[in-house]
Amino acid sequence: MRKYLIFIAFVVTLTSCSSEQTDKLLLEKDRIALVKSLTSDKITVWKFGKMGLRASAVKDTTMPAYREHAKELLNVSRTINKMRAGEKSISIVDAALLYRDYSKIKDFVIKSDEDIFPPLLDAVQREKVPVHRSETDKIVLQNGEHAILSMLALATRDLGIEISLYECSKTQPDKLPDSEMKTLLQFVRGLLFFTNKFHYLSEDELSNNIKWLNKQPQTDLPYTRSFFNWGKFNNEQTHIAFHGLNHVFRGLARLMMKRDIDEERALDDFEVFLTDAHQLGIQNETVLSIESYVYIKRGKNAQAISSLKKLKQSSLISAGERKSIDESIAYLNEKEPDGKLNSVYDKLFIGKIVTRQMLAIMAQIDWKKLLKENNIKQTDQLFNTIDQFEVINTEMQKMIDPKSLMNKGNDLKNEGKKLLDRIPGLF
Repeated sequence: MRKYLIFIAFVVTLTSCSSEQTDKLLLEKDRIALVKSLTSDKITVWKFGKMGLRASAVKDTTMPAYREHAKELLNVSRTINKMRAGEKSISIVDAALLYRDYSKIKDFVIKSDEDIFPPLLDAVQREKVPVHRSETDKIVLQNGEHAILSMLALATRDLGIEISLYECSKTQPDKLPDSEMKTLLQFVRGLLFFTNKFHYLSEDELSNNIKWLNKQPQTDLPYTRSFFNWGKFNNEQTHIAFHGLNHVFRGLARLMMKRDIDEERALDDFEVFLTDAHQLGIQNETVLSIESYVYIKRGKNAQAISSLKKLKQSSLISAGERKSIDESIAYLNEKEPDGKLNSVYDKLFIGKIVTRQMLAIMAQIDWKKLLKENNIKQTDQLFNTIDQFEVINTEMQKMIDPKSLMNKGNDLKNEGKKLLDRIPGLF
């Protein structure tokens, strides 16, 4: 009997270790997939623009990356300096010159880390840059820049999800001390990884947040209150709300995974979220959609029907989604098998509803006001620079497109041979 128990204990231990290794393996696969996804022309052009502007703030001009490519990189900052605030285009000649420079150093841009150069704010307002910025201060500042840009890119028509994901990937929360700002950064990363289907990366970020929040029940969260516009919440309520948000998105990330254990973990997360939401008296689309899913999975049909009926009344719900809700209610009333019900009210359905509401909240954030309230003095210059980046990025994308490039070539010829002489080797 004793030998039998020892054998069972060994098998349980082995299984546990195997599961842990599988979690780590799947997380690593996500990391590799993320790196591979960040090689599009759109992202490379964006990097080229940022590296050019950041290079203009270099003090140590002996650094190899600067010395070898300064000519091409600094043309970016010269083009930006010529642009007036609010200008929506650059000249054909400037676009062609930038394209020529981009073509010359494209491989360098792809292989290099833009963070070898000074932070973007140093380039935006160089006269106020400290004589010496410590490496720790530099990491904190550029992490903040990447996080802000990742959210601002989501709100722009031309930059969008690709640039947002790139900026998100450049943040390094593991290099920051545990703090409220770090948890906000990790939440943004978790949300963006989730929306881009990097579910294991999302789970990892949000798990780190949950651990920290559980250890810091009394910590003050003023930035979180400001970030989510929770002005009516006291600190305890803010902690509960943010704790719940991290659980609901970790639950969604786990729900999109394939193993049975992941769905059980997701349901555990959802129940923690609902406890937090009910404690605060919150009843919105996120709460109602999660309630419905949990009640269905737990076999509580009457409660599920009640939540679905309330969810159906929301203005955020499309006509197609209302139809699905009606079908779900019908199945619940008739006590049909789970298989039929799950095909209508499934994980993708609630994932869309919850993510849509969170992105709507993010879109309402007044980033300019938020940065100014947190004493970022160069906020106006930073936003102006982002607008200029967007213009340059759009014009460069036109140059990369073969048909557009031919049109640009014809436009240049029409402007005269003198202009073409300034751009040797372009065509």
